Amino acid sequence: MGIRNKYAYPAIVIMVGYALLSIPCIFHTITGYPCPACGTRRALLSLLKGDIYTSVLINPYGLLLALLVIFYTTGLTCDFIRKSRQFRDWLKRSEQLLANKYILMLIILLMLLNWIWNIHKGL
Repeated sequence: MGIRNKYAYPAIVIMVGYALLSIPCIFHTITGYPCPACGTRRALLSLLKGDIYTSVLINPYGLLLALLVIFYTTGLTCDFIRKSRQFRDWLKRSEQLLANKYILMLIILLMLLNWIWNIHKGL
Protein backbone atom coordinates (compact mmCIF):
# COMPACT_ATOMS: atom_id res chain seq x y z
CA MET A 1 0.00 0.00 0.00
CA GLY A 2 1.40 3.40 -1.01
CA ILE A 3 1.96 6.24 1.42
CA ARG A 4 -0.99 8.19 -0.03
CA ASN A 5 -3.38 5.31 0.70
CA LYS A 6 -2.17 5.09 4.30
CA TYR A 7 -3.27 8.69 4.85
CA ALA A 8 -6.59 8.40 3.03
CA TYR A 9 -8.19 6.42 5.88
CA PRO A 10 -7.67 9.07 8.62
CA ALA A 11 -8.84 11.79 6.23
CA ILE A 12 -12.03 9.84 5.50
CA VAL A 13 -12.61 9.21 9.22
CA ILE A 14 -12.33 12.94 9.93
CA MET A 15 -14.76 13.81 7.13
CA VAL A 16 -17.27 11.17 8.26
CA GLY A 17 -16.96 12.41 11.83
CA TYR A 18 -17.74 15.93 10.66
CA ALA A 19 -20.80 14.65 8.76
CA LEU A 20 -22.01 12.76 11.85
CA LEU A 21 -22.24 16.02 13.80
CA SER A 22 -25.67 16.60 12.25
CA ILE A 23 -27.14 13.28 13.47
CA PRO A 24 -28.94 13.35 16.86
CA CYS A 25 -27.87 10.93 19.60
CA ILE A 26 -29.52 7.55 18.99
CA PHE A 27 -29.19 6.51 22.65
CA HIS A 28 -30.93 9.70 23.83
CA THR A 29 -33.62 9.38 21.16
CA ILE A 30 -34.47 5.81 22.20
CA THR A 31 -34.08 6.00 26.00
CA GLY A 32 -34.65 9.66 26.80
CA TYR A 33 -31.40 9.66 28.80
CA PRO A 34 -28.20 11.34 27.62
CA CYS A 35 -25.21 9.20 26.73
CA PRO A 36 -21.71 10.13 27.98
CA ALA A 37 -21.04 11.92 24.68
CA CYS A 38 -24.35 13.82 24.50
CA GLY A 39 -23.72 17.51 23.96
CA THR A 40 -20.42 16.99 22.15
CA ARG A 41 -21.84 18.46 18.94
CA ARG A 42 -23.09 21.58 20.77
CA ALA A 43 -19.76 21.78 22.62
CA LEU A 44 -17.87 21.69 19.31
CA LEU A 45 -20.12 24.37 17.83
CA SER A 46 -19.53 26.60 20.89
CA LEU A 47 -15.82 25.98 20.52
CA LEU A 48 -15.94 26.99 16.85
CA LYS A 49 -17.59 30.26 17.96
CA GLY A 50 -14.68 30.83 20.34
CA ASP A 51 -16.65 30.16 23.54
CA ILE A 52 -14.37 27.68 25.30
CA TYR A 53 -16.05 28.07 28.71
CA THR A 54 -19.53 27.16 27.41
CA SER A 55 -18.05 24.36 25.34
CA VAL A 56 -16.48 22.70 28.39
CA LEU A 57 -19.65 23.21 30.45
CA ILE A 58 -21.78 21.53 27.80
CA ASN A 59 -19.43 18.56 27.43
CA PRO A 60 -15.65 18.43 27.92
CA TYR A 61 -15.47 15.81 25.16
CA GLY A 62 -15.93 18.63 22.63
CA LEU A 63 -12.65 20.30 23.58
CA LEU A 64 -10.88 16.93 23.84
CA LEU A 65 -12.14 15.89 20.41
CA ALA A 66 -11.10 19.19 18.82
CA LEU A 67 -7.61 18.94 20.31
CA LEU A 68 -7.26 15.33 19.15
CA VAL A 69 -8.34 16.19 15.61
CA ILE A 70 -5.81 19.04 15.47
CA PHE A 71 -3.07 16.81 16.93
CA TYR A 72 -3.74 13.88 14.59
CA THR A 73 -4.16 16.07 11.52
CA THR A 74 -0.94 17.95 12.24
CA GLY A 75 1.02 14.76 12.96
CA LEU A 76 -0.24 12.92 9.88
CA THR A 77 0.33 15.97 7.68
CA CYS A 78 3.91 16.31 8.92
CA ASP A 79 4.51 12.60 8.24
CA PHE A 80 3.02 12.98 4.77
CA ILE A 81 5.13 16.03 3.91
CA ARG A 82 8.32 14.49 5.26
CA LYS A 83 7.43 11.06 3.84
CA SER A 84 8.16 9.52 7.23
CA ARG A 85 6.40 7.24 9.67
CA GLN A 86 7.49 9.01 12.85
CA PHE A 87 4.03 10.10 14.01
CA ARG A 88 2.36 6.78 13.14
CA ASP A 89 5.12 4.87 14.91
CA TRP A 90 4.66 7.09 17.97
CA LEU A 91 0.91 6.38 17.87
CA LYS A 92 1.55 2.63 17.85
CA ARG A 93 3.82 2.94 20.87
CA SER A 94 1.32 5.13 22.71
CA GLU A 95 -1.47 2.58 22.14
CA GLN A 96 0.37 0.29 24.56
CA LEU A 97 -0.54 2.79 27.28
CA LEU A 98 -4.22 1.94 26.78
CA ALA A 99 -3.41 -1.72 27.37
CA ASN A 100 -2.59 -0.84 30.99
CA LYS A 101 -5.63 -1.87 33.04
CA TYR A 102 -5.25 1.06 35.45
CA ILE A 103 -5.25 3.60 32.62
CA LEU A 104 -8.27 1.86 31.10
CA MET A 105 -10.10 1.89 34.46
CA LEU A 106 -9.35 5.62 34.83
CA ILE A 107 -10.76 6.33 31.37
CA ILE A 108 -13.91 4.31 32.15
CA LEU A 109 -14.31 6.13 35.48
CA LEU A 110 -14.01 9.53 33.77
CA MET A 111 -16.59 8.47 31.17
CA LEU A 112 -19.00 7.36 33.90
CA LEU A 113 -18.51 10.62 35.80
CA ASN A 114 -19.20 12.59 32.62
CA TRP A 115 -22.32 10.48 32.03
CA ILE A 116 -23.59 11.21 35.55
CA TRP A 117 -22.86 14.91 34.99
CA ASN A 118 -24.79 14.85 31.69
CA ILE A 119 -27.79 13.24 33.40
CA HIS A 120 -27.58 15.74 36.28
CA LYS A 121 -27.47 18.69 33.84
CA GLY A 122 -30.51 17.29 32.06
CA LEU A 123 -28.92 17.22 28.61
